[in-house]
Amino acid sequence: MINLDDRALSAALARIEQAANDLPAIAERTRAETLGHLIIGANANIYATQPGAYRRTGEYLRSLSATARVTALTATVTASNDAEYARDIETGETGNLMQLQAQAAARGTPRAAFTLGRSGINWALPGPVITGAQAFAAYRLRELFVLRVRAVR
Repeated sequence: MINLDDRALSAALARIEQAANDLPAIAERTRAETLGHLIIGANANIYATQPGAYRRTGEYLRSLSATARVTALTATVTASNDAEYARDIETGETGNLMQLQAQAAARGTPRAAFTLGRSGINWALPGPVITGAQAFAAYRLRELFVLRVRAVR
């Protein structure tokens, strides 16, 4: 038999409800941090690597974006890039998005850029800029919400 402490359960639910009021601020902070993660990922996978097979125009970097959306009880942060060749950079010649997402999720704390060795010389390898930022955004939303729930008295 399971014994529930009604007062403790009610208090925990009240903390969660209060923390949900802060979802817009949590989502906005995560959006801003995710945009930073995208820029760090682009530098680690493209701009700070050895130049080689292609000319670097900076278009990929300018095409990065992060958006936040909040409804009553959900917050979503989306990392994206609208450059024509963004998917080619993300997956390389051999990668697939599902595999990259699984690798990004398995990294534990995804604060650092996710790299697989892509450079101007090794341009056919995946450069999972967006995938790494997506994993970071999911992690950071959870982390900030849990911190807020714990802070509610």
